[in-house]
Amino acid sequence: MARLTPFRGLRFASAYGREMSRLVTPPYDIISSCDQQRFYRRHAKNIIRLELGKTTSADTAERNRYSRARRTLNQWLADEVLIKESKPALYIQKTAYLDPRGTSREFTGLLTRVKLEPFSERKIFAHEKTFAGPKTDRLNLLRETGVGFSPIFSLYRDSSENISRILDRAMQGAPVYDFNDWSGCRQRLWVITKPANIADLQKRFQGKKLMIADGHHRYATALAYQKEFSRPGEDAADSVMMCLTDTHDPGLTVWPVYRLIQGVSQVTWRRFWKEIKKNFEIEKVDAVSGLTAAQTRSANVEKNPVIGFLGRAGDGACLLKLKSGDFVTRIMARIANHSRIYGRLDVVLLNLLILDDLLGIRPGEEPGRITFSHDLAEVQRVVDQGKAQAAFLPGLPNLKAIWDLARQGEIMPQKSTYFLPKLVTGLVMNPINSGDVG
Repeated sequence: MARLTPFRGLRFASAYGREMSRLVTPPYDIISSCDQQRFYRRHAKNIIRLELGKTTSADTAERNRYSRARRTLNQWLADEVLIKESKPALYIQKTAYLDPRGTSREFTGLLTRVKLEPFSERKIFAHEKTFAGPKTDRLNLLRETGVGFSPIFSLYRDSSENISRILDRAMQGAPVYDFNDWSGCRQRLWVITKPANIADLQKRFQGKKLMIADGHHRYATALAYQKEFSRPGEDAADSVMMCLTDTHDPGLTVWPVYRLIQGVSQVTWRRFWKEIKKNFEIEKVDAVSGLTAAQTRSANVEKNPVIGFLGRAGDGACLLKLKSGDFVTRIMARIANHSRIYGRLDVVLLNLLILDDLLGIRPGEEPGRITFSHDLAEVQRVVDQGKAQAAFLPGLPNLKAIWDLARQGEIMPQKSTYFLPKLVTGLVMNPINSGDVG
């Protein structure tokens, strides 16, 4: 079950309330080096200095971006740039944004500490593979600062909608923050401190499972930190800060991640166009702008995966529609210990039947030959400029399938999903090493 704990979060002092738009950032793992520079310039107190500090050629094992983050944090605490909540609290975050199709959405999430559970307990599920590098980076930062600066994005199911009604009532008052962030998205934050309201939410989450949508590396980091620093009894190191949202929240978007391909010989491409017809029907699409819409319509009609293709001039845009037949049986022979749900995933079929079989690319094993993007305009620009030979576009992920796979303990291939909105870093921070669990 999900065990929620209120906590005295760290927040920017009220004096900075009018400047919040200049103080927050996206999650660290989608911040480019150019973005990092931009956030450094936005404000001297931007959270980037704590969450993703710069590296220098003079860095050593003792003096580096992690130790600089610790010194900056201590200075901001001493100067009361950051203050701790006066009472243990839960927080409600509301984000208004445009999804990739330009549709206005409003997302609601509950920010709370959640008790850490090993994945083997099947109380909290992972759905994507993690890698050692990002976990080491986040653990180094956590060891130095003792603070979790950004929440893990997790999902729950609440068919009764009791939780959403409680959150709606809690948002009747004025938010403590209300601003537009760096991208123009409206961000609001409410603080829940009434013990009765907190107890009601804790009760509603009893017995609920959670699935990590975004933040797998941060969760793995929290588990590692718990092993090193947790003390007997209830301790802040035994929990992690999460932003929880209902799978039915109308503001939740699950988008595919597109594959940009490089390093394939012309001989291989000619063989690709000949061999692809064995398993896929090819349907040309006149306008690239209508590619994803045509893909969705076709998948709904065919009831089989449909993969988009975008090539340079001459190849153009088309749909690769999997032919009827018991293709899952053939796939299952190659993916031992996986379910038929897994065998029907667009990304699995793309990896096996196209990238591996026809282009000789083993995803995850050959760095540089595949890059990723969720932005179709960017994908088209990169291909048109010749920076990639082509792009493959998996269809919209099915959230029910993702949940069912995660609950069974099946991990999806790398970069299978892109959840939106991306949660803001800097609204609330989790002081772990204080020992304060509320």
